[in-house]
Amino acid sequence: MFFSKHKRRVTLLPGPNVGILDLGGPDTAGLVAADAAFLTPIFGTVETKSLAALECDVLFLYANLAADGSIVGSSRGLREIIRDSGASVVVVASANPSESYVKAGKQRPYGRANLVMTLDRCGEAFGLFFTALFSRMKSGISMPTAWIELNPQVTDHGRPNCPETIFACEIGPLAFAKCGAK
Repeated sequence: MFFSKHKRRVTLLPGPNVGILDLGGPDTAGLVAADAAFLTPIFGTVETKSLAALECDVLFLYANLAADGSIVGSSRGLREIIRDSGASVVVVASANPSESYVKAGKQRPYGRANLVMTLDRCGEAFGLFFTALFSRMKSGISMPTAWIELNPQVTDHGRPNCPETIFACEIGPLAFAKCGAK
């Protein structure tokens, strides 16, 4: 077995700030409220905006994607929103079809992030999963490692506490710097 002498470094985000960008209107208002309820105890304050640019380290985006990958009701695409936010972690928290994500997520020379695209929130599993993921990241475990621990790709049984998502680890291993609980 080959072991590399070069271990990939984990990028630490000190005291990450979290933003919620709701472009889904009335369709996503309930999701925004539910997610803010579990995000606030983890991160402290969570800034919520509709239609405006939002700068943050962790972005939860609520949007309806059209079949061509564009965001319904927005002049900006997914990569432009990621670029404008400066976020290292982006979660498209509203469910959309995989085909739309394929088109929306096409690589550009800008707008890279560890990107999570939700196919099915699976009820309460969404909040439980991200609470566990971010708690692990706050303890210094990298996002890809924590993801695999919580959502192993090979299993004999379904994963009842996991939403159905696509995870594109574009930035690589990052975690939240260890600090006191907020």
